[in-house]
Amino acid sequence: MTGHRRSALVTGAARRVGAHLARRLAARGYVLHLHAHTGDLESTAADLRREFDVPVSVHRLDLRDTDAVRKWAQAVRRGEDPPTLVVNNASRFPGPHAITDIGPLTEGMLVHLVTATVLLEALPDAGGHAVNMLDARLPLLDGERPGYELSKQALAHQTLLAAKRLAPKVRVNAISPGLLLPSPGCGEDGLARLALRRSPQHRTARLDDVAAALLFLENATSVTGQVIHVDAGEHLGAVENT
Repeated sequence: MTGHRRSALVTGAARRVGAHLARRLAARGYVLHLHAHTGDLESTAADLRREFDVPVSVHRLDLRDTDAVRKWAQAVRRGEDPPTLVVNNASRFPGPHAITDIGPLTEGMLVHLVTATVLLEALPDAGGHAVNMLDARLPLLDGERPGYELSKQALAHQTLLAAKRLAPKVRVNAISPGLLLPSPGCGEDGLARLALRRSPQHRTARLDDVAAALLFLENATSVTGQVIHVDAGEHLGAVENT
């Protein structure tokens, strides 16, 4: 086992934010354990191996299966290049639903909260670091997707609790991104209009800034229990022009 190499496990790494974070970590020489449930993860991994000459392993897993997640965490910890960094990026973002609809809440809790908690078992006894991906709009609950909002709120609280309980051996932090990329049915123009309404800076956040926040948290070893908003001020709420 080559434990001296920095190694990161990234969930939801096939596309969008997860793929970008994986790329930035590969550029820094990290050995990568990349997870996806769907998507072309193999092509992402092959591109990173070719461009950065780093080992990249691919893991297909449904994060709603807690037993499978626990077995995976134990396996990567025992295997070659066990992760010293876990990035909990995978997310379930359902359509609007009633607060009494338990399905989205159950799935959200499993994918966001339970997975992030179980994957702490993948980290070493000392020197490990977990980073949870939250959402800039959590302070501005709108209730359209209670399963998503409640489970991400729970993950935010887990960040603080785990940071306290696992110190000084393991650090736990979080990044709370704002609008970054167009969603299906919303192009670049639509995203820009949405950012104009939501963000005090009247623009979207930048993927490179999210990656920079991750690298800051990884390298600032005295930082734990912190949530960094990378959102052009979106968590503050819309500000009228004066």
